[in-house]
Amino acid sequence: MTRTVDRSATTAHLLQVAESDHAQRVGTAAWVDHELAFGAKVFYKGWLGEDGRLEKHWLASPQATVRTRRALVSGQLEFLDFPRLIERCEGTTEGLHRLQAEELHSALRDGFPSVAMTQESSRRQLVDDVEVTEFARQEGGYDALAAQWPLHVLCQLTTTVENDVHIVESLGIHHGGIADLGWGAGLDAGRWSVHGDLDAHVAQRFGGALTGALRRAADPTPTDLHVDLSRVGFVDVACAQLMVLAARSVPPGQRLVLHDPPRLLRRLLDALQKPASIVLADGGHA
Repeated sequence: MTRTVDRSATTAHLLQVAESDHAQRVGTAAWVDHELAFGAKVFYKGWLGEDGRLEKHWLASPQATVRTRRALVSGQLEFLDFPRLIERCEGTTEGLHRLQAEELHSALRDGFPSVAMTQESSRRQLVDDVEVTEFARQEGGYDALAAQWPLHVLCQLTTTVENDVHIVESLGIHHGGIADLGWGAGLDAGRWSVHGDLDAHVAQRFGGALTGALRRAADPTPTDLHVDLSRVGFVDVACAQLMVLAARSVPPGQRLVLHDPPRLLRRLLDALQKPASIVLADGGHA
């Protein structure tokens, strides 16, 4: 299963993490249905398979909602296969950003009050820093548009079809909005806000997100990362150790400031010999 995304409570650019195709479809179907119900024009980018027949995709099947299937017919929902996407973008980030802007402005000109974009796991290897940087730049195109226009974006990450590098890096790039099973994170009033349970099952993904949040706080000048843990119910030793390791690797001038950490986390950090770069804070004060 995966979390149902409440449109009114999400960030403009959200990463939904699931561990199976079925779980991903459940969450995505709810998100798409909500966007359609609010009158948004929805652009969906995914994989059609070798025969390229949309009627074989789950969006056109009973797995989707009635509203979704009707929207495919009416044009409120448009589907674009990834191979066709690459062709239209000419394989460049600039081409992708141009297509995103064209879709957005076309929908608004047609009178839609808002626009929604979602895409399935891209299955990119992200084998080196150059590709990771380019992926981050591509995702940044959504943020630039959402800052100016009524746009909601749902990126889909299915862990069973991506390698470990892609999973970790994708969580880091999308740290500002994550909906994962059992936990999530987002940016709120200058803090990185984490909620749910941080256990060994999600440690890899939490570590990727934490690294991404620290990296963003250090660009271009190292500044403290303030983490709101007031809605975290449980932290196990694996995630506590990730915090310690991350804090030990921060550049000079940067600290990991943990606001309202659970009592168990305090004990774990003491046992792990908390470095000076981790600061515990209560009641909003460091």
